[in-house]
Amino acid sequence: MTKFAPQTNYFPHRVDAEYAKGWQVRYERSYKVLKTTVQAAGGHAKAGSREIDSTYVLLQCGAPRPELTGELAGATVIEVPVRTMADGGSVLYASLEKLGKADALVGHAEPFIGDVEAPYLPKIAERIKAGKVAEIGYEVNYEALADADPDFYTNYAGDDQTFSKIEELGIPIVFYFPYSETPLGAAEQIKFLSLFFNAEQQAQQVFDPIEERYLKLRAQIDAHVAGKKKPKVLIGTVGESGSVTTRQRERFEPQLIREAGAEPVPDLPGGGIATLSLEKFLDAGADAGYWMDLVFFPKHKTGADYIAGDDRLARLPALENGRTFHRVGTRGADYFLNGALEADLILRDMVNLLHPELLRSGDELQFVKRVPAK
Repeated sequence: MTKFAPQTNYFPHRVDAEYAKGWQVRYERSYKVLKTTVQAAGGHAKAGSREIDSTYVLLQCGAPRPELTGELAGATVIEVPVRTMADGGSVLYASLEKLGKADALVGHAEPFIGDVEAPYLPKIAERIKAGKVAEIGYEVNYEALADADPDFYTNYAGDDQTFSKIEELGIPIVFYFPYSETPLGAAEQIKFLSLFFNAEQQAQQVFDPIEERYLKLRAQIDAHVAGKKKPKVLIGTVGESGSVTTRQRERFEPQLIREAGAEPVPDLPGGGIATLSLEKFLDAGADAGYWMDLVFFPKHKTGADYIAGDDRLARLPALENGRTFHRVGTRGADYFLNGALEADLILRDMVNLLHPELLRSGDELQFVKRVPAK
């Protein structure tokens, strides 16, 4: 923009968060007020459990800054449309791809994309393979981040020392995390990211058909389970130490399971990651027909392999009846990328696992994978 015109509405296309709870936006003529809330617990950074509330003024390039007083006091100002970004949480690749903004990615925590995932994120994968994206790491490489010089840096967990050092580099930090949302709330990540590129129209065009298919399937699920006892799904992964890592009620996986017409166990309050003893985990799973193992790197090919590694797991009926599954399916680790955007497809996976009689489609699972009993 070469000359600012006060009466011009610079944002004719607008989005809002209909399902997401972690962000909200308000439009003025020449700037957007974005507010985010994330729970900075767990993840890949050593952080205490706390919420971070942030306010951003996304200012149209060339427009005068509003006074940063009242609700805008302390707000971070970012000129839009941005040209570049670094994804410090490595969760926004899919939205960048779908918005046609792959070339904006100049830094990331880790690639998360191999040969299996590449077909689902071809432009992002090509850019990473060409060495055009700096690997900054979760334990931030400040020199690499400074050299990448993004217009903003996203993350969801970390400590104040890390964030202070990034701010000293003059790089705005945008706190965002889709995995504390319902599936449709997570899919609204594309709306969230579009705010920085003034690409709201493109985002809505991607989101609307996802929402339509999701709500149609959701209605089918509701009708199917009405008046029936819902299946229980155990959620968690057993660590080498014997302790179990699971997800609290407001995280993505428990909400996905509930949306799929099932009951997640254990049902723990909060929106973060929880650790419990193996004994409590086994007690919770004693009458659960399914187990969603949250393992990042699956090593057991069968339920028998699990039990051979730790015979105490024989108490879990889901292992012996072949109803255990994990998050690395035929699309590889794409569960963590497109899985949080294509909400209709990941819900369809859950239906094919939990209510196979509902769709009778013969669909192959995409984002998750069954573990046979033997």
